[in-house]
Amino acid sequence: MGKIMAITVFKFLKTYAAQGACVVLLTLAAGCAKEQKKENMSFNELTSCADKAQQKKHHDDAVVYLEEALGRFSDNEKIHQVKMSLAELNFDNGNYQAAHELYENFNQLYPADAQAEYAKYKSILSMYRQTLDVHCDQTETEETIKLCREYLQKGVYKKFKKEIGDIQKLCENRLFNKEIYVFNFYFNKGKYDAAGHRLKTIKHKFATVLAEHEDQLLYLECKLAQKVKNKKLIRQNLDELLTKYPTSEFTLMAQNLTARRPFIF
Repeated sequence: MGKIMAITVFKFLKTYAAQGACVVLLTLAAGCAKEQKKENMSFNELTSCADKAQQKKHHDDAVVYLEEALGRFSDNEKIHQVKMSLAELNFDNGNYQAAHELYENFNQLYPADAQAEYAKYKSILSMYRQTLDVHCDQTETEETIKLCREYLQKGVYKKFKKEIGDIQKLCENRLFNKEIYVFNFYFNKGKYDAAGHRLKTIKHKFATVLAEHEDQLLYLECKLAQKVKNKKLIRQNLDELLTKYPTSEFTLMAQNLTARRPFIF
């Protein structure tokens, strides 16, 4: 009896294992078929699958379908919609460089489209999101300023004008602060000629933002003048600070600077 039971159990397990293996093989085959099917899908099938994936919050899958559509159907009359959807997905996923390229491409290829201004705005925002702190490379900051100027020079663009203006100002101030960072580097290293040259560069390069930073520059000139013993420039700048910016922190700093370290001639 026990031997019969053992044989029965063995046959059951053998059959179950075989069925399980079939399930695994069928699953793998289905997966391969599905992958192969994607490569042979029509434009409408790909965009439909992308829509369904987005509804399920499967954004990575949606990107795959849309990239397939963009790669194989670049001449489709609805391809601009694919570009916009793909740009939005990349932006939402934090892939800002890819998003920037898609938005910018949309804006350049479809300037008469209703979403052209929006595409330019998001192109700028995508680039701005890539900018770095003042002690790092500022290539993206400079590119953002360039894109902002392009937007603001476009007379028909009005919807995002204030926000783009604010972004441009933030970026210009960041570049200004980068130059101040470089000035301080030279100053702290005792390279006063290089520091002075950097101040001249700042005055020439940042004319549009100098008004709100003039007190800071006057103070920095005082700071440098003290090291090179230019008493005349210190008095001149301090008088200007007291006249124009009597309540500025930089005026107080300049006063304290000269008070703490009087000249000895």
